Amino acid sequence: MGLVPIPLLEVLWDKMEPHIQRVVNVAHGEVTLLSVKNRLLTGTSLAVVVCLDEDIVAVNLLEIRVFDSGIRSMYVPVVGGNYMDEWADQFLEIAKAIAKDFNCTELRGLAARKGWTRFLASRGWEEVSIALRCKID
Repeated sequence: MGLVPIPLLEVLWDKMEPHIQRVVNVAHGEVTLLSVKNRLLTGTSLAVVVCLDEDIVAVNLLEIRVFDSGIRSMYVPVVGGNYMDEWADQFLEIAKAIAKDFNCTELRGLAARKGWTRFLASRGWEEVSIALRCKID
């Protein structure tokens, strides 16, 4: 598991893309492959990849968000991959460590499915808001 430096993004993108696409598919139009790639290339997001031997099996993104109140949060907008039970706890610990390095006081993220809420609740996460939408014709 490790951070992907910006110069390596183009080299690794083809191996990262399928995992990110899985998130794009359930993100309700909030992100695209191009928007994720642009955020990574500009340094707005950091990519943490999970490898098994020489294969990338998961991609996780981290971003710093500063709220109007001054709260600094390490935001986890994209988590996509395989074998989550084998790496998720380690990733969360790494994300916490990176968050501390950036003076963040918490981790935050979105859950596209209820299963994520249950999974993270058992690891100390709590629901802080609920996003709802109403499409307009």
